[in-house]
Amino acid sequence: MSLDTKRKDVAYLLGRLFAILERAQLDALGKVNSTIKDRFFSAASATPASVFPRLIRLSQHHIAKSEYGFKSDRSIANIMEDIDLFPAHMNLQDQGLFAIAYYQQKNAITREIEEAVERKKAEKIKGEEK
Repeated sequence: MSLDTKRKDVAYLLGRLFAILERAQLDALGKVNSTIKDRFFSAASATPASVFPRLIRLSQHHIAKSEYGFKSDRSIANIMEDIDLFPAHMNLQDQGLFAIAYYQQKNAITREIEEAVERKKAEKIKGEEK
């Protein structure tokens, strides 16, 4: 199954949000020793209310520093529109849904980047032919 942008389960939305926050970090800092996934994935999926406010605050620095921060900011805003509050705890089923959404969103981001690279290559080749 692939990313479902119409799905509104809070656990699913939080998994997607976490992937976007991680991407914002990578865009701003490049490869780092430990990503937000390494440090916060378990807590974010089990006790979102204790982690997400800090991650959102941290993401503002990443967004400001990144060349494409506006895109991350827009994606975060789109997802946050359907979240009323961060749950204090998520049960095991919701934690699984969080993980599914995280990886689906991460794959969608990777595909989008790969497609953009391919488009740029094609444009460059087209420009060289003229």
